[in-house]
Amino acid sequence: MATYTASCCFLEYIFIFSILTAFSAAQNISGFTANLYQRDAFYNPNLSQTELIRRVVARSVWRANMSSSITPNSPTADIIRDTNQFFMKIRLGTPPVDIIALVDTGSDLTWTQCLPCTQCFPQHQPLFDTRASSSYGTIQCDPSLPCPPWHGIKCKDGLCRHNIRYADGMRTRGLLSTETLQMDSTAYSTVQIPNYIFGCGMDNMDSVGGIGSGVIGLGAGPESIVTQLGHLSGRKFSYCLMPLDLPGRVSHIHFGDRAAVSGPGTITLPLVPGQRGNFYHVTLEAFTVGRTRIPFIGQSGAVEQGNMIIDSGSTLIVLRRHFYEQIKQVVTTQTDAPVVPDPNQLLKLCFRQDRSLHLPSIVANFRGGNVPLKRFNAFVTWRSVTCLAFGVTERFNNAYGSLAQQDFLVGFDQNARRVSFKPFQCSHA
Repeated sequence: MATYTASCCFLEYIFIFSILTAFSAAQNISGFTANLYQRDAFYNPNLSQTELIRRVVARSVWRANMSSSITPNSPTADIIRDTNQFFMKIRLGTPPVDIIALVDTGSDLTWTQCLPCTQCFPQHQPLFDTRASSSYGTIQCDPSLPCPPWHGIKCKDGLCRHNIRYADGMRTRGLLSTETLQMDSTAYSTVQIPNYIFGCGMDNMDSVGGIGSGVIGLGAGPESIVTQLGHLSGRKFSYCLMPLDLPGRVSHIHFGDRAAVSGPGTITLPLVPGQRGNFYHVTLEAFTVGRTRIPFIGQSGAVEQGNMIIDSGSTLIVLRRHFYEQIKQVVTTQTDAPVVPDPNQLLKLCFRQDRSLHLPSIVANFRGGNVPLKRFNAFVTWRSVTCLAFGVTERFNNAYGSLAQQDFLVGFDQNARRVSFKPFQCSHA
């Protein structure tokens, strides 16, 4: 779920580490793992597989149209799924309050809805009450003490404020704040960060609503939770997302030493620096559909560097229309089954589902290696119809969404500037 972000600079990191206090000596640990949860399966286990998939695709298509191996001695914590969006639980404040928010590699700032609130969307958890926490603080500013030069942050009336809009229509406005952050760990009782910088949203809008109260930013910027975790993350994290056919199962996100992705089958791609925003840009050279390779040619007539972002906040693989249409045509010619309309009117290429349906293989050909997609990474089935799970964007970044990442161990290393994919049975992660 991409936002537009300014590039970071040295002074921004100085700001971060001047505000964060030292961790307790008792937290002399080098990493941990948190749980990721699937929202609808977690809160509504009676949803059918068809309804789960419909909700997944509906949100992802709407967004695209709008936007036009692990060391054993590190700590571990648990990821909740909203159809195909993944949420993480953290705790803020003193006493601590549970916050459930979307984990998003396409944005940086962590924010949650706060009281007092002028406009808040419905959520399952109570709103965070700043007045009930003894450790809550705001960040003051004046001409001699400017706010950090981050996207959407400005000084007004002596306080730093955030105003962020996302590509899917979600927005948040409020106070840039500090608070004590706690995270559960599977190896330790808690991981705690004092003076964690986050956005306290008091005027917010969500396009869908649900359990989530905001966003946990996993981007590469200085305000990201990955950066603020400091030595606990080592600017590295990885996750393993459960497939849709395993509702209610817990996924995991690993930080620091536990984020290592290596071993047989691992594909490591270079992250492309110098691109717009703090996104994780990689270079997609082509998709190979069955026997046909379709080069990802940009407006320049060549493959453009950094033409794809890895985005856990999106669901589908979202592509510019010209490239999508080529893939659609090749999939159609290589599938010996009748083309039928999508009964939900969401996806553009669907086939009648029966025993004779044979779909072509699809491989993402990245610069750095090829990532074969399993059937559930590239197609979705509801009732008697199977559809190509690719979407179209008219204006913004091509995105490699969470559906294509399911049953892969996906690792990000900001220091080494690389992202790794390893086929993995995430139910065993």
